[in-house]
Amino acid sequence: MNPRAILQILERQRYRCALTARALTPETASLDHIVPVCRGGQHRINNTQVLERSVNRAKGTLTNDEFVALCSEVWSHTQPQGREHLPVSPDQN
Repeated sequence: MNPRAILQILERQRYRCALTARALTPETASLDHIVPVCRGGQHRINNTQVLERSVNRAKGTLTNDEFVALCSEVWSHTQPQGREHLPVSPDQN
């Protein structure tokens, strides 16, 4: 992938992370395959996005949809109403 193509992606994303909208800098930007190559995705411009580096590390080999679903589960689980369904350990009584 050439630098011009990457610049076009950044411009299309308005220099923001494709998944979180965090502002990107050269130090924080990380090129990502929307569908990972190891999962059948192609190394093409239309399968590429720029993510904030920590978001890309967390996403790993998940697709965007899988990553968003996982984040949603984590968020739901950490909300007070989500905690009421957790088993209580004996030392919490």
